[in-house]
Amino acid sequence: MSRTDGQTRSSDGVEIHYRIESPDGDRGTETGVDAGAETVVLVNGIGDDLEAWLLQVPDLLAAGLRVVSFDNRGLGASGRPPGPYTSGQGAADLRAVVAALGLKDFHVVGCSMGGLIALAYALGAPAGLRSLVLANTYAAPDAFTRDILESWAAILAAGGMPAVMRQMAPWIFSPAFHQDQAETLAGFITEMVASPQTAESFAAQLAILHDHDCWARLGEIRVPALVLVAESDVFIRPDLSRRMLERLPDARWASVPGGHAVMWENPAAWNQAIVGFIRDHATDAGAGRSIT
Repeated sequence: MSRTDGQTRSSDGVEIHYRIESPDGDRGTETGVDAGAETVVLVNGIGDDLEAWLLQVPDLLAAGLRVVSFDNRGLGASGRPPGPYTSGQGAADLRAVVAALGLKDFHVVGCSMGGLIALAYALGAPAGLRSLVLANTYAAPDAFTRDILESWAAILAAGGMPAVMRQMAPWIFSPAFHQDQAETLAGFITEMVASPQTAESFAAQLAILHDHDCWARLGEIRVPALVLVAESDVFIRPDLSRRMLERLPDARWASVPGGHAVMWENPAAWNQAIVGFIRDHATDAGAGRSIT
């Protein structure tokens, strides 16, 4: 396995930090493009830098995929301009990474807020995009989801990042995980509370989740899409995600046990759903790519 980190600039001048991780035997170049393994680009949810994919990357590499991840604006080693942010800006950041690496044939996995960014990208710059995984996300929030987001904003304003991170646990982890994996949950909460993200950046990202609405344009997305949900997600409920399935021209549905943070709670099942979908939409085997 090889790993390369780099920096690029978005169209509005924001520095975006990215990482390329390649499986053993990948014939790609140093920037990881145009040869060897099939490429998947991961787009994070709110508050998560690229290190949050630690339970996904090993499985994706083991399946023969090259993995590209990046820090959304406001996080990690990327720039932190003043907000509020929009899904369109997030899509521009993704577009900058795609351009910097010269990606011409790739898959995008967007989770939660990352799903909104992935949708905006698919609507604005679909060239080279082979497939789209929309995980634990929506085309537009409903009143209940907006109320949750507004309550998070109020807690953030009153108590700062530690307070908002502590109160998120019941919203993002399932009742079963609280009951059966209390020690693991406590570890996740400790890491969340220690997040280096500033309150200003978190609030700027909350605006993406609150204001995004591409419901009327879903029919324009022609690439194959997987709507992937967590069965016990109470933040972005499966029925809210299912509405996308009714409008996307080429979409399938998959669900896995767990809460909103299912990628940490039940990573093996979540990862396998993604690998299986990408396998079904991979480039020709004759191009030298193999997904197991």
